Amino acid sequence: MGDHILTLIIFLPLFAAVVMGVFRVETKVLKIGSFLSSAVTLLLVLWLTVHFDPHGGMQFVKDLPWIQNTGIRYYLGVDFLSLTVLILITLLMPPLYLYMKHEERKGYWYNMLLLQTGVTGAVLSLDLVLFYLFWETMLLPIFIMIGKYGNGMHRYNAMKILLITILGSMSMLFSILYLGYMYFETTGVWSFALQDLSHLVFNAQTSILLAAGFLLAFVIKIPLVGFHTWMAPAYGSAPTPAVVIMSSIMAKLGVYGIWRFGFGLFETTLIYYAPFIIILALIGLLYYAIRAITEENLRKMFAYSSGSHLSLIALGLILTNIYAWSGSLYLIATHALASAGMFIMIGLTYKRFKTVQISELGGIASKAPLFTFFFAFFALSIAGLPGTGGFVAELLIIIGAFKTNFWIGFFTATTMLAAMVYVFWMLQRTLFGPDNSSVEFKDLNLREMIMLFPLVFMLLLTGIAPSLFTPMFEPQLSAYLQAVLDAIGGL
Repeated sequence: MGDHILTLIIFLPLFAAVVMGVFRVETKVLKIGSFLSSAVTLLLVLWLTVHFDPHGGMQFVKDLPWIQNTGIRYYLGVDFLSLTVLILITLLMPPLYLYMKHEERKGYWYNMLLLQTGVTGAVLSLDLVLFYLFWETMLLPIFIMIGKYGNGMHRYNAMKILLITILGSMSMLFSILYLGYMYFETTGVWSFALQDLSHLVFNAQTSILLAAGFLLAFVIKIPLVGFHTWMAPAYGSAPTPAVVIMSSIMAKLGVYGIWRFGFGLFETTLIYYAPFIIILALIGLLYYAIRAITEENLRKMFAYSSGSHLSLIALGLILTNIYAWSGSLYLIATHALASAGMFIMIGLTYKRFKTVQISELGGIASKAPLFTFFFAFFALSIAGLPGTGGFVAELLIIIGAFKTNFWIGFFTATTMLAAMVYVFWMLQRTLFGPDNSSVEFKDLNLREMIMLFPLVFMLLLTGIAPSLFTPMFEPQLSAYLQAVLDAIGGL
């Protein structure tokens, strides 16, 4: 199974969608088939994790010729970075399908299956053209889900995210094609494999322009401040499962892209862009936090919260020291779990109240103690509650920031304080404030608790016992960091 496991993980959801689509199965069968495909995929990833060697390099590699005349290959592999994101993808899909239990629109389910194939393929691709194809594949279901199944100005917001994201994708495609052309000019053969292209040598100006093509795509996906105009409207209009994917997975793929391709192809050039990225990240930390404090819509509030924490992840990544890198990788995982739980809770709030406006909520704690616990837990986890994984991750990044520069560390540390401000302010009004609704509020049922419990368990486990997880990525992370520092001369 080892030779084909990555292919199975990528294409099993798509295969399930095609089979159920061809036979035009009933909605009930579609629901069961979607959940089973996500459960089997999760089991495959667990098998992969058990057999993963923390001291090895790229593993379970699958390298086959695809379009031979142009050097495009079906080239897959997994290392510490892709495994982290892969685990998140497969861990979050079953709870989302449980959340969607009462969703009767078939297109909704088919798009979720296609979306899982897109994001998984992007994470595991080591050929840049293959990566680009999966990168674009994951955009299409999001566009459809917002445009067809969203609310408010959903068609406008779907078109906005499509156009802005395509702008970044086109710039990345130009850089990919030029890299392949440069490899052909140098060696006489075509290749778009990351391993081959990493050996190219080009002048500083060419490197800066090519790196800019990739960075534009990735900073839009994160998004860093200045490239974020699509974020709050899209989060506000999208259905809950799409919001969870955008916040917990797709935004993390922006950081993954910088990590994989930025440091894989343009290590020295990233030093040129480092001050620019650091400034954007620091501004984003504070700007997004302030916007979250002033936001009345829960979805948009936690959209800005996600922007703040993703800025923190990008900051840790660009600081290139072991504390900051470890914290960024850990925060990719823990923030994905916390934001997924929070947006699911917001979705459950909307199902009960038919609103997510803070001013129209209140008094939930007196009506639904279980709902109150899960809602408060996920909100506080996002804010870095001690005992949860987010606290460990943020602390590591802050230590790494102080190691780099006192003032960078100082402004980075304000993130935790700002997050506590908007989270406690929101909780006071939403859970403990006066009851502003006459709707009878139902507490969580067994199905809802089952879908939320794994997220709570993982957030507590990553916070209480981080030593269970760090050995899985620390050897490869340290080796990767050392290789980057050697390439940039220790700068």
